[in-house]
Amino acid sequence: MSLHFILVAGPLVRASSWEPTAECLRAAGCHVRVPDVLAHHRPPPSWRAWTSQLLEHVTGGNEPIVVGHSSASVLAADLATRLPARGIIIVDGEVPPSQGAAFPVRPDGMLPIWSRWFARDVQRMSLVGLDVLARDAVAFARFESGLPRMHIGWFDDAIELANWDYIPAGFIQTSAIYDHAAIAAQQRGWPVTNLRGTHLHPTLHPAETANAILAMSRQLVPGGKH
Repeated sequence: MSLHFILVAGPLVRASSWEPTAECLRAAGCHVRVPDVLAHHRPPPSWRAWTSQLLEHVTGGNEPIVVGHSSASVLAADLATRLPARGIIIVDGEVPPSQGAAFPVRPDGMLPIWSRWFARDVQRMSLVGLDVLARDAVAFARFESGLPRMHIGWFDDAIELANWDYIPAGFIQTSAIYDHAAIAAQQRGWPVTNLRGTHLHPTLHPAETANAILAMSRQLVPGGKH
């Protein structure tokens, strides 16, 4: 059975952040969908409604492996129980609770677009990979285009996760930001891969990210082909 992926971006960035990796997976013979909720909703939907909006754009097809990047880790777990899915891969994000209330990562203060959160924090810019992306003004402008500005109250919402422990899951770490999450994944007995890059690895190093996803998928879904 060929591999079918749904790549989910965090609500603070556009689905285009996944497209470079998606193209590499498609070139490997995989079926890939990258739903873009922000392309269809102004203003953005609530956190608890986000999965329902994803479902509107991923109906049909074989049971997928859901891959969530960054704050989409919770969305990936929620979406996987509703489809259903063959597996879950979290890329550089928090490990969600097995069930129950799951909140978005809450920032402090008033919110500019996500790419400007770290403008005065050189170290964080480097860990995220925004410093690399900013070297190409055209690419950076394309990345920032359409990024949402969230009201601080948006982060007070919660998704009620159904139990998803029965779905095979793995973790791909791409930055030191998520050292703690990689440890949490290991404690759950998941396979863990560390690419030793930045948080924006799916955008900046898509071939390596795609290869890691394929390798992880073969561990989660024996017999899966690409």
